[in-house]
Amino acid sequence: MVKVYLNDPIADSALERLRAHVELVDNFDHPEELDAIIVRQQYCTEDIIRRAVRCRLIQQHGVGLDRIDTKAAEECGIPVKNTPGINSRSVAEYTVAMMLDLSRKVTEIDKKTRAGQLPRFGMPETVGYEISHKRIGLLGSGHVAREVAQICRDGFHMDVCCCSFRHSDEEIRKMGYIPISFRDMFSDCDFVSLHCKLTPETYHIVDGKCFETCSPKLIFINAARGGLVDEEALYEALVSKKLAAAGLDVFEQQPPSTDNPLLSLDNFLAGMHVAGSTHEALERNGKAVVDSVFAALGIEG
Repeated sequence: MVKVYLNDPIADSALERLRAHVELVDNFDHPEELDAIIVRQQYCTEDIIRRAVRCRLIQQHGVGLDRIDTKAAEECGIPVKNTPGINSRSVAEYTVAMMLDLSRKVTEIDKKTRAGQLPRFGMPETVGYEISHKRIGLLGSGHVAREVAQICRDGFHMDVCCCSFRHSDEEIRKMGYIPISFRDMFSDCDFVSLHCKLTPETYHIVDGKCFETCSPKLIFINAARGGLVDEEALYEALVSKKLAAAGLDVFEQQPPSTDNPLLSLDNFLAGMHVAGSTHEALERNGKAVVDSVFAALGIEG
């Protein structure tokens, strides 16, 4: 029987389709017996790939391929596929949720209320900012960035600025956004949100220099990849009030250590790499993954 590796939770509907047609294997003890590999949180290393001589597809459940040795897969002639755009709306909504939470101090006030530190109406610690008619800077112009732009522009009448590694300023204008340089985003925008890939060139692209000239009202969001941000520089900017607040759904060390100094700050909001985790996105991802695996293996179902 056809064997497919899967050791991560996926949508029940997708799991039922797989079980009806293939034998699921939850370990890499015998990679040579696998006909396909589905990866979500697990790592697919060079050793596994080179031993998987029967494998016809390595399928990522999601977008990021950083857990798969794509070079080894290419050398072995094994196709690697992902599911781009599937959870874009979910990530975009989570991004905007973080913007609203930090702008209106929702979580901060909730914590103080639960601790009996009841803030009084109109006091500085309860007063936030509206996000309507503000300006957001997006680093990236892919699926998620465009979903964030649509929500911010159509829902909150915000000016949307974009710095892209893939599109020219003219192309950015045609999308309906305002071209902006990476550095100018931090000085000219009320919000900055990251939506780009982690590469050697973008590692720690957000560093201390970014916060030197930023507005003290700036709110910074990262729901892309943890390595994009120098967390030590971010901490210093938050403590020194160079930056109003920040929200990270991703950290360089995932999950973050409990002694990560960012977690001690009231003007910081932490996620657990869950921006794309909605029932709707999981259903779409599951269907796309199974469709891809079945196509590679010649299975109808």
